[in-house]
Amino acid sequence: MKLWNVRYALTLPGGHVAVREEDFYLPSQEEVRKVLRTKGLWPIKISERKPSNFEWMDVRSSTWQIQLLRALRFQSATSSAGTALLNIIEGENDPRRRLAFLPTRSVLKGGGSFSEALKALKLMDAATMSIIMAGERAGDLKSVIVHAIQHVDEKGKQMKIVIAAMGWLSFDIFSIISTIFGAQFTFIPYLKTSGNKSTTDVVAAKKFNDAIDTVSFINISLMVITIGGAAGVATLGMIFWKNRHLPDHYASRMISKLPLISSYMHDATMHDTTKLMARLLRGRVPLDEALKILIESCIEPITRNYWRECLNRIMAGTDTARALSRPPLTKQESDQMRSIQSLEQLSEVFESISEERHSAAKAGQKKIMMFGVILTMALFGAVVLTMIYLLSIQNQGFMDSLKDMGKGGG
Repeated sequence: MKLWNVRYALTLPGGHVAVREEDFYLPSQEEVRKVLRTKGLWPIKISERKPSNFEWMDVRSSTWQIQLLRALRFQSATSSAGTALLNIIEGENDPRRRLAFLPTRSVLKGGGSFSEALKALKLMDAATMSIIMAGERAGDLKSVIVHAIQHVDEKGKQMKIVIAAMGWLSFDIFSIISTIFGAQFTFIPYLKTSGNKSTTDVVAAKKFNDAIDTVSFINISLMVITIGGAAGVATLGMIFWKNRHLPDHYASRMISKLPLISSYMHDATMHDTTKLMARLLRGRVPLDEALKILIESCIEPITRNYWRECLNRIMAGTDTARALSRPPLTKQESDQMRSIQSLEQLSEVFESISEERHSAAKAGQKKIMMFGVILTMALFGAVVLTMIYLLSIQNQGFMDSLKDMGKGGG
């Protein structure tokens, strides 16, 4: 389905002709022409309307999601979900959002359901959509939207944390690489030129040049290690993300074996998924459907396998508490899980587990940041020490030249 902006001619009473403009949400230009012909209209110009390349930044943001959900919560108190959504669309003044709303408007105008119209917007993730659809089925859309808003808000905060961490790491890597490049291609050539000019003794000059070559070799080695390591980690991360939903991909296995990173990812994803599970249950999403959502949305292999095994056991008829109280849950978490008596208690237990995993993830994040600081200091220290070594050699050669000049003058 595509968005088409159409200018067409309309015959008015009395033989007059008027030109009108309208948007259509149809698969092709030919379909647009068929619709116009059935209405007795004559197409003048048909052009596809495309959103901007950065629509996800300026339109499809978490801010708009929350605004839309709050508006739905308010409007659905006095009208049906579909009517509430249509009222929101008709009252939108931002032209970029009106363009994004066109598929949803077309579905509603064509008699589609509220769920189909909201899916056509392609704004909400699977978890948010499931919470809203469950509330629609239960006839309690207004109350469950609160849980959907909490989920979107929490997801936005987590994304900001990840972006900040990646930005800090990128800055560290850039600083290290730029320092090494500056030393290798600016400072070392300068020292070599000035050192040879100030050193008249052949032995001292050879010693200084040998030192320059040694430091240059060390610097190039640091450069290769740093750039190669950064490129390797970035490539592994991209491969992992591209194949994140494959159950047994080699990138997942490699990342699950990385020290510090694997434990942090496990705790972080357990925090996110257990928190989401609690919201899904409170949003009246059935347990099996909630488990399927978690399996689809989880990218960390250990956590994803946990939820998949839980679903398999529940579908095989195993008691809910027994199916969920299994590794990688800790003994304390398993004991809490075995004590549940109802779905309300289950959501409370998942909320408790989420808080515990959040604390563990924060501790793991601190370890990773400390490791990054130590690694950065070590690499900077290696570069600085090599520069100090070169300067000491240069100064020694300069002092030797002064002594030679003093002896010659005596």
